[in-house]
Amino acid sequence: MARLEFLLPGGERISPLVRTLLLGSFTGRSQADVSRHVEEMELLGVTVPSRLPIFYPAMSCLLTQEAQVEAVGSDSRPEVEFVLFAHRGQWFVTVGNDQFDLDLEKRSLVSKSKNLCQKLVAGMAWPLDEVSGHWDALTLSLSSNDRLLQHGRLEQLLQPAVLLDSVKQDFGKREIDMLFSGTIPFLPDVQIDSGDLRIALHDPVLSRELSARFAIKELSAIGTA
Repeated sequence: MARLEFLLPGGERISPLVRTLLLGSFTGRSQADVSRHVEEMELLGVTVPSRLPIFYPAMSCLLTQEAQVEAVGSDSRPEVEFVLFAHRGQWFVTVGNDQFDLDLEKRSLVSKSKNLCQKLVAGMAWPLDEVSGHWDALTLSLSSNDRLLQHGRLEQLLQPAVLLDSVKQDFGKREIDMLFSGTIPFLPDVQIDSGDLRIALHDPVLSRELSARFAIKELSAIGTA
């Protein structure tokens, strides 16, 4: 489990305890959105599951709010997502990075891939009901050295209520503390650097943003056999 801390609008701080973490995948709202992401992953050599969307359990101890995200090996890849979490009977939203191991995903070992990398979440959050009325206008972005890698409105992804309902269908009455939404497609011809990365969830209606900067620390063996 992981104890996290979030700053809310107005200055209040909350410290939710996350015991159960789920990672959404292929959660596009329309068939066109899903197909676009499917094509993107197939071009990377990943075999896409037949049933979509899909949710992968992940170890909550992988959650971090530090500026350095650890990943096993050198073949990991970032993805920006909105992140829902529950605290004292209320839902909140923040922004996160679902780092995953591309080599394992190519070998259809997605659950292992998802558990080889830390999952970054920002240190700020908004009550979900503050943005539910203009949800589709919010935008996600991922940049590397200030160059956009991903950018799109939340209208491309399943809405929170639909995501949570899908989770209930798959996991029954099991309580979910935190849910990563699944991601949006990458922009064409992007180059991903492991150094200066930034994720953001922008609210154009209330003129505010949740964001985090980070770098990837690749963990590999030291010395020779």
